[in-house]
Amino acid sequence: MTKSDLNSILNEYGANLSRFCYSLCKNESDADDLFQETCIKLLKSDFDMRSKDEALSFLYKTCLNAFRNIYRAIKRRGEYEVYGLDKEYLESIPDKTADGDTFDELYRAVNSLPYKYRVVITAVYFKELSGGEVSEILGIPEGTVKSRLHKAKQLLKKELQNENNR
Repeated sequence: MTKSDLNSILNEYGANLSRFCYSLCKNESDADDLFQETCIKLLKSDFDMRSKDEALSFLYKTCLNAFRNIYRAIKRRGEYEVYGLDKEYLESIPDKTADGDTFDELYRAVNSLPYKYRVVITAVYFKELSGGEVSEILGIPEGTVKSRLHKAKQLLKKELQNENNR
């Protein structure tokens, strides 16, 4: 991929990629590092953009693979809680409102999901990708995506009900 190809992709999808990085890492510093690592991997790739769908899918897949590589390296070093949620993170989430409803509970619930469910929920509902696109990005069958999505919704429902009962 050439620099001009990367520039055109980042001009169109850079904000989406940045948000995706943040949703995976949960802090700005690590998200910036992941964004940069993704750009480096894109420059080294031989990807030839034929369509917007292919570009977006390849972009997310490259980012997710970079995240997995970083996460594995961190686990090997024993820094288990680098990407975990802590009290400071939850308190730093700005109040996001739409139609008068706050979404703090939803963000907490989504971020408390295990990684494999959180990624599927984020991709389908926040990035608005189809099950087939998520399947291609994650390298898993579409049925597995649907299964994880169903399980994630069950876990979210349970978590939100627990929040409301507190």
